[in-house]
Amino acid sequence: MSLNFSDIFRSRINDQVSYSEYFYQEFSRLRNPQMIRRNFTYRFVKMDVSLFNRKNMNMSGMDGPPRECSNK
Repeated sequence: MSLNFSDIFRSRINDQVSYSEYFYQEFSRLRNPQMIRRNFTYRFVKMDVSLFNRKNMNMSGMDGPPRECSNK
């Protein structure tokens, strides 16, 4: 179960001021209101973690210490 809070201090406020020779306008908007989300997840079957384990594959150039390149 998880709990998520969004903007608990109501700080996401967008202020805008527009003006010209003929008008003056102030605009203020609360972008995203406060939100609380609760999430609950349950698995009905035991997960097989062996599917996610890496298999040990011997690929050429991958075993042993790194080699020096002599490209001159």
